[in-house]
Amino acid sequence: MGNTEDVFTSEPHHFDGYTILKRKDGIMQVQFQSGFNISLEHAKHIIKTIESIKEQEKCLFLVVFEEDNTFSRETRDYISSDAVSEIIKADAFVIKGLALEILGKGYLKINKPNRPTRLFKSAAIGAMWLLNYIEQ
Repeated sequence: MGNTEDVFTSEPHHFDGYTILKRKDGIMQVQFQSGFNISLEHAKHIIKTIESIKEQEKCLFLVVFEEDNTFSRETRDYISSDAVSEIIKADAFVIKGLALEILGKGYLKINKPNRPTRLFKSAAIGAMWLLNYIEQ
């Protein structure tokens, strides 16, 4: 197993409850801390931060949740919005636990983001799926 530092190109951007990193493969990754409740304000801050550090017009987005993370309806509405789809090309959500899986499936069915979005149990598999959306 390689050093995890080898995966990222930028210094991590640490915030209260989450970390944003740009990976060498171009994927923008957000890692949430256990117990963190993702508010609309946090979601807007995450997207604004990604917009400031991404290099492509649209980026690939890997979101790694902990089993006890939660997010509001307003947060789900914002993340699935067309405005966010102008910045993010595809989402891979890495989920842990049944409650978050049910919430994630509900997000896909109810919010219907206007970009490819899938749920995964592994960050590595989610990242491999995202790489299918890199422009040739």
